[in-house]
Amino acid sequence: MTTAKELFKPRYSGIIFDLDGTLINSLEDLVDACNQVMLHYGLELKSYQEGKKLIGRGLRNLIKRAVTPEMAKDEALVDEAVALMKDEYAKRYTHKTVAYDGIKDLLRYLHVHKIPFAVCTNKPDGAAKTIVDALFDISEFVDVVGQNDNKPRKPDPTQTLEVAAKMGVAPGDCIYMGDSSVDYETAKNAGMLPVLCTWGFTDPEKLMQYDDAIWIKNPLRAIDALKYGDQMYEIFNEKKQDELKEEE
Repeated sequence: MTTAKELFKPRYSGIIFDLDGTLINSLEDLVDACNQVMLHYGLELKSYQEGKKLIGRGLRNLIKRAVTPEMAKDEALVDEAVALMKDEYAKRYTHKTVAYDGIKDLLRYLHVHKIPFAVCTNKPDGAAKTIVDALFDISEFVDVVGQNDNKPRKPDPTQTLEVAAKMGVAPGDCIYMGDSSVDYETAKNAGMLPVLCTWGFTDPEKLMQYDDAIWIKNPLRAIDALKYGDQMYEIFNEKKQDELKEEE
């Protein structure tokens, strides 16, 4: 006989987050650091809107997108620019960076209900840990894992799967939540449910191509995704596209 506890058991038992554009709005600090690199090389500065399009596959890719095509082909110059970017960014990790509205409420819910959660990001490992420690209670995270030279970057699932194992959650019972195509690919490659947030760095219209993902516009909707997975729209009698529309 099915008990009430079993009946209301969440479909998914853990959640791994991307960081930039998902838990935190780090856009201005990242672009400010990038613009210091642009100044160093005499290049045109990036607006925050332009800078948003550069973010998503680690600092090296950000720099290669920001400099001229000719410069991007010079790996030694890119190495130098990335090192400068890291130095400049380290000066301003949390000058303007904040948690998105509702994120701390979501993390509090997960902590209180003993649902394990962690971060796996393409942001450099030291920066990721420093920022999470500054903006949240890092002790509540099972792990915070960023990019390092010994592991492939997302969307390769290697580190994401290692984090899930540390959480004690099977991939099929885990959500990966992010704001970009990289995060969608990471989730799929890891065998996890992709939950894509529309408040991040990617145009929500671009996220709509992923029909097998859950789209949310409010962090607390991640709780429904944990409970019901891809059945949440049917349960709440919603059309999936409505998740990307503002309430009237």
